[in-house]
Amino acid sequence: MALQEFDEWTQRLPDGKKIRYSYQLLTTGFSASAEVVEAVDATMVYTHIHTDLPAPADRAQVEAEFADELAKAEALKRSNAAQRRYRSAR
Repeated sequence: MALQEFDEWTQRLPDGKKIRYSYQLLTTGFSASAEVVEAVDATMVYTHIHTDLPAPADRAQVEAEFADELAKAEALKRSNAAQRRYRSAR
């Protein structure tokens, strides 16, 4: 499915987290964002604006744009939760 000038969709990740993606074609490139929409401590929004890259051809390319950041955020969240449990056990 080719992207339009503006597109927005949600995707559920394998861990159950729901992510809202959006994409907007700009005259100088494109803007893409990913927002964690589950009830968590704080809403996380990641935005990428590119003026030096060709626009993605489909939703899968936009989702891939944020895959590393979402994985790092989840790993950090698990690490912080483990540290809180350790401190509370003292």
